[in-house]
Amino acid sequence: MSVDRTRGVAIVNEVMDPMDGDTVFGQRWGSGALVRITAKELNALMEGKIIAVDVEGESVVYLQLDAESED
Repeated sequence: MSVDRTRGVAIVNEVMDPMDGDTVFGQRWGSGALVRITAKELNALMEGKIIAVDVEGESVVYLQLDAESED
């Protein structure tokens, strides 16, 4: 597992249900739903595009590849 709490991003091996207790970021609420992206969406990230993700019909999160990262 890799956690960057400053950026609020983690690489995990499995989905953690927030109702079961703490997540990798501490206590969180919501369903803990898993969003699966397609190869087309992954390729779009690799091409510099941004992916918008609807979160429980309430919020939006945007994903963008950090092209300057050394990881």
